[in-house]
Amino acid sequence: MKKFPFLLLAIGLFLFACKDEKPIDNIGEATNVAPPANLKPDEDGISTQVQVVDSLTGQVSMASKPVASLSAAIGANPIIKQDPNKPVPVPPKPQTPQQERIVRVLCSNYWIVQGLRRINDSEASRANPGAWFKFRPDGSYDYGYMKNTIGTGAWSIDGKAGTVHCDAPLVGDDREWKMQIAKSEDVMVWVGTDRYRTTSISAKLINLLFIPKNRKEIGIDW
Repeated sequence: MKKFPFLLLAIGLFLFACKDEKPIDNIGEATNVAPPANLKPDEDGISTQVQVVDSLTGQVSMASKPVASLSAAIGANPIIKQDPNKPVPVPPKPQTPQQERIVRVLCSNYWIVQGLRRINDSEASRANPGAWFKFRPDGSYDYGYMKNTIGTGAWSIDGKAGTVHCDAPLVGDDREWKMQIAKSEDVMVWVGTDRYRTTSISAKLINLLFIPKNRKEIGIDW
């Protein structure tokens, strides 16, 4: 793994340092569930349609973009819609030392979202700390928020791109993240990719032995 790029390290430190005024402690207690100002949700409330321009041809098309930063099940009005295409876990087969490290680090304990930022979405930083991921060597993962487990999906990595793809069991929860792992291997920074049009989202995750019961257990006192 290359040295931690300055930009992503700065993002992680920014997320760690920033604190918001109004807290939420559990799913269902968000102070404001309005989506970002630039999103107009579809009828299901899970996704929105955005224009996408092909960088090679210049052609414009419409594509789906998730309204929620991490999961439609996180927020004051959780939306739980099972995806008919069930995730199928496939055990990863790392081919290089870099890939082996990614798999080993991902499958270590629980990864907890300690901070999150999304452009034009001030509520995202209040709603998402406390979300967690538990990756397993068999290619499956659990994810949830505090004491609540949302579901079990399938994960895979692209070692060259340094990304992890999460195939979720709920509609609208699929994500791909560009990862940067600290040398200590107990902190990661995730940045969304073009695959699901989530490049405006970045998150800092910390590694814990347990699922947090409250925000203080992840170093947040608000």
